[in-house]
Amino acid sequence: MQLDFTEEERRQLRRLLDEDAIRSLTRHYSHFLDHHYLGRLRQVFTEDAVCEFGPYGSWEGIETVLANYESVNRDMGGHPFVAMHANTQHWIEWVDQDTALGRRQLIDFDLTRGPDGNPLLWLGMYEDRYVRTAEGWRIAHMRLNFLWPERMLDENFPGQFPPI
Repeated sequence: MQLDFTEEERRQLRRLLDEDAIRSLTRHYSHFLDHHYLGRLRQVFTEDAVCEFGPYGSWEGIETVLANYESVNRDMGGHPFVAMHANTQHWIEWVDQDTALGRRQLIDFDLTRGPDGNPLLWLGMYEDRYVRTAEGWRIAHMRLNFLWPERMLDENFPGQFPPI
């Protein structure tokens, strides 16, 4: 017996494949940061990406994003695994077939601290806008709301997600 997918099932499969690609994109983001493969972040962000990172400022354009990540890494010691970015609870909502919004929780560890120091640096919430490009899914806008040890939140956080 041959099983044919209905149109609705094909749509759901496409959505699942896209969600998996977006989740993979955000995993690559964290791994590229942690491994200090910063040039590979070009595979994650659009050329005109905007990153809003509270105390680290607002970064516009891929060249600024790469330069600022390099600076932050250098300030922490300048080698791989000065930090570990654990992401969890990824929530993806669709705007249309080529645009999605996402929230994911961040547990950020500072690995430069000695064994007697608390390695926990930040707890936060990423808010992303993903776009489908000719190269695949990319992050066009990333905002990080810091929840601990200091609350530094966008004035509309948490608001309605996704925006209605």
